[in-house]
Amino acid sequence: MKLVGRRQELSELAAAWERAADGSPQLAVVWGRRRVGKTFLLTRFAQGKRAVYFTATRQDSEDRQLRRFAERVREQLGEDVRDLVPESFADWEAALRFAVRLADREPLLLVIDEAPRLTSGRSDFADVVSAVWENRVRDQRLMLVLSGSAVAVMEEMLGPHGGLHRRATVERRMDPFSLVEARAFQPDLPPAEFVEAYAACGGYPLHLGRWSAERDMEENLAELAFTPGALLLRDAPDILSEDLDWRGGYERVLTAMAGGARRRSRIAGRAQQRIDYTLDRLRRAGYVRAVRAIGDHGSADPMYEIADDYLAYWFAVLRDDADLVEGGQGAAVWRRTIGRWQTHVGKVFEGAARAHAQRLVSTGELPPEAIVGRWWRDETVEIDVLALRDDEPVLVGEARWQAKPLTERDLTDLRRKAAHLPRAEAPLFAFWSRGGRADALRDHPDVRLFGAADILDDPA
Repeated sequence: MKLVGRRQELSELAAAWERAADGSPQLAVVWGRRRVGKTFLLTRFAQGKRAVYFTATRQDSEDRQLRRFAERVREQLGEDVRDLVPESFADWEAALRFAVRLADREPLLLVIDEAPRLTSGRSDFADVVSAVWENRVRDQRLMLVLSGSAVAVMEEMLGPHGGLHRRATVERRMDPFSLVEARAFQPDLPPAEFVEAYAACGGYPLHLGRWSAERDMEENLAELAFTPGALLLRDAPDILSEDLDWRGGYERVLTAMAGGARRRSRIAGRAQQRIDYTLDRLRRAGYVRAVRAIGDHGSADPMYEIADDYLAYWFAVLRDDADLVEGGQGAAVWRRTIGRWQTHVGKVFEGAARAHAQRLVSTGELPPEAIVGRWWRDETVEIDVLALRDDEPVLVGEARWQAKPLTERDLTDLRRKAAHLPRAEAPLFAFWSRGGRADALRDHPDVRLFGAADILDDPA
């Protein structure tokens, strides 16, 4: 299978391997939530190298993990080491010290996937790695890669109080692909249809790979989301369970946000709990982002939103009715959640419009010093896309996920919103719409029109 994207990650790992082969040991840490492609990337990277790839399993005893590790070393390094490898190891320090010795003369790549699962009541795995790295590793030709899907745990390992703090030579977090990056997984889909596919699947390679260009949107969702056991229906809890134990009320907070609560007080009210710790952990793990109005004259209070488009879809559309879908009533659930689906796609499209405006800055179509974001003032007005240069608006924009053409009334409404901005003298007005159609607005020299193809940088 072809590796899509991840050029920077591969480049960093390849450079580290070269240093290790020259006698400068390398410790790399690669982390990110499930399904983002960590295992695929690392197995591809290990090909053609003298390598051991070990995946820790859930709920296995430490003794069982150590026995499995010894088996993998024998299987993957073969006859050269078969007689040297014990039946098992006394502990993880002994296992790692053995791996260090194997790299005395020949380069060795050791990948330990899902490393957080190796922390037990007897020892913290990160502390064990740190001790071995400090006391046993000198000039061996070893590259050790630790990977994990428990994002918050991995970042704690690397943080100021973690065992891996300032130990790793490579630290790389892998997030789901952005809309433009993910286009490579479905290059034949028409642009607007791809936006819909991404809104349901997010930037996860497995999900996007299952979306069929031979089916329309409704048929794909029927197969992937509204059928008992469907991938999109069941994958979100698995992704979240790797990082969250649910005792902190994480699901209630995410459900409140998916239902439209964006301010801290409203999220807490809907979730019916204190949310300071929960919200902080969700932010650090990348599930939630805080958004602030850009410029000096917008609302001072941040808004919060689910940062992962697939998880936002699951919470907004699928979560509350998952039992009905599993019971065979997916078609009925689809019909009564169409409105929520369209609202969700609109939010994804709005985020894509802001990302496109940022690219307009980088390509010189907007001033190079302009910053792009959103703007709101209390409950009175909200602007989807705003570009500021020294607090002066240079572009005021709106994203509309609609098939019908834009009209003069839409432009009038956007100008009215812009009037709330200070120093809004002569900005460009921009609309991003599903088809980019707005014949009625084409005679306005201060109006720019964009469609889904523009957002994807697709000339079609």
